[in-house]
Amino acid sequence: MAKAETKHLLIVYHSQSGRNESLAHVTSRAACDAEPDVDVRLLRAAEAGTRDLIWCDGVLLFFPENFGAIAGGMKDFFDRTFYPVIERQIVLPYGVFICTGNDGANALQHFERIARGYSWRSVCEPVISKGSPDASAVTKAEELGAAFAAGLNLGIF
Repeated sequence: MAKAETKHLLIVYHSQSGRNESLAHVTSRAACDAEPDVDVRLLRAAEAGTRDLIWCDGVLLFFPENFGAIAGGMKDFFDRTFYPVIERQIVLPYGVFICTGNDGANALQHFERIARGYSWRSVCEPVISKGSPDASAVTKAEELGAAFAAGLNLGIF
């Protein structure tokens, strides 16, 4: 029996306080532990680009809400990749985790509009964590990474 093609998970985050960064790292470790055959790439939004979206089979995004919208660093990632992704017709499953001091609702709404433009499809409920990550937020990040990697590896999405 031939070995299945290796799946690739991209985790992109923007963080100034370190909260979203720490949760992205937790998610990456959980994905690697749960599905060692899935290649995981963890990148700051400033370092990620179209080549990474071409490489991956699914993407997880971590960012805060700033001034009622997506944080500028993550918005820059979307600005740089939007048209190249559209031209290449890269349609990806995604998940989103917003760790913020506010309620995160506007950032989520803003992001969902962007995701529709990309033609990406949500495969899990968005997670919004308020304030500093507590044990519950860490658990949600771990579950997100493990479940998303499993879904990719099993070909569910």
